[in-house]
Amino acid sequence: MTTVLFVHGTGVREPGYGESLERVREGLRPLRPDVAVTPCYWGGRAGSALRSGGLSVPGYGSARDVPGAEPDGTDGDVELWGLLYLDPLFELRLLAPESGPRPELAPGAVPPGEALSAAALALGGDDRLRELLDAAGIGAEFAGAVAAVLTSPDGRRFLRSPAAADGAEELARAFTAEAVRRRTGSEGAPPALDGAARDAAVDRARALLPGGDAGAGTHRGPVTRRIGRLAGRLALGLASAQAVKRRSALTDAAHPAAGDVLLYLARGEALRETVAEAVRAAEPPVVLLAHSLGGIASLDLLATRDLPQVELLVTVGSQAPFLYELGALPGLEHGVPLPARVPRWINVYDRRDLLGYVGAGVFPGRVEDVALDGRQPFPLAHSAYFGNPELYRLLAAELP
Repeated sequence: MTTVLFVHGTGVREPGYGESLERVREGLRPLRPDVAVTPCYWGGRAGSALRSGGLSVPGYGSARDVPGAEPDGTDGDVELWGLLYLDPLFELRLLAPESGPRPELAPGAVPPGEALSAAALALGGDDRLRELLDAAGIGAEFAGAVAAVLTSPDGRRFLRSPAAADGAEELARAFTAEAVRRRTGSEGAPPALDGAARDAAVDRARALLPGGDAGAGTHRGPVTRRIGRLAGRLALGLASAQAVKRRSALTDAAHPAAGDVLLYLARGEALRETVAEAVRAAEPPVVLLAHSLGGIASLDLLATRDLPQVELLVTVGSQAPFLYELGALPGLEHGVPLPARVPRWINVYDRRDLLGYVGAGVFPGRVEDVALDGRQPFPLAHSAYFGNPELYRLLAAELP
């Protein structure tokens, strides 16, 4: 039986790794039930930690946070979602400024905002929308997101404004972006959210709202012309004073990922040995499915040790080719060809994943680069591979 060893990336710890492992199993099970997906968890044993309790970080623990384009336009759409994930209400604010005329209604007519609000609260009763939200990974968060948007000052102002008459699309995006914001801020593994599934959920929600059956994209123009100005204000909102104030929380959030990389580049043997032990314990033929830093370590291991059990290496969102080009890949100096012991290698990347690199140029004839599109902005693009059905179709066809 073929064994797929899932080697995780930087910053991953339990219980997040177990959730990611199960996601991979669920993705492959319908396509290749003959394959065993087994763990290769190195974060607990070979991952980084603040071993002196953060003594090296100035003021650590004293100021903790209180929880509180392409021709088809896809690049612009993804950038729009990047802004919405930061601020789900920004389109509603742009469409409904602080002051403006109230719409005049015919006697007995229901204000557009009231009809929108009532329809929005009923969205949870649509079976098809629930299916699409679950497929997008935000089903559990959507009802709370709707309530939060409708009751926010910006949401209430929008519903009272003339923009509410044709604002179904923007409102549907606000609900969805708020749900994603809640999902990405929750405990557990980084969400593998697929952009196409998200878009399908938005389209369904829009169609269920009054005035939303005119078609997607009809009201986006006036908003996107002002995105540049808003982006500047968002950048100012992330000023260094806030970063200093929140340094403890930022350190806690960032050090596992950055620390794992630094520790591996300085002393990577423990990680490589963890992978080697998992290979030796697995039933051959073995496939290494390795994400991010796990791909670096797996390539290093195969370049420096004879592991004939491994018949295929699949790196996903990996920096191994980039490190090799920099001369920083521990197991192989730049200019030295990939040893013959390295098995067939497939390298999966997303052009929006700023941590995913291609290898065919630096390892000619030894690696096959495969592009996938998760339709997510960075950094969600770095984990979206494992929510993309295309990855599992690729694996099903290529696994021994």
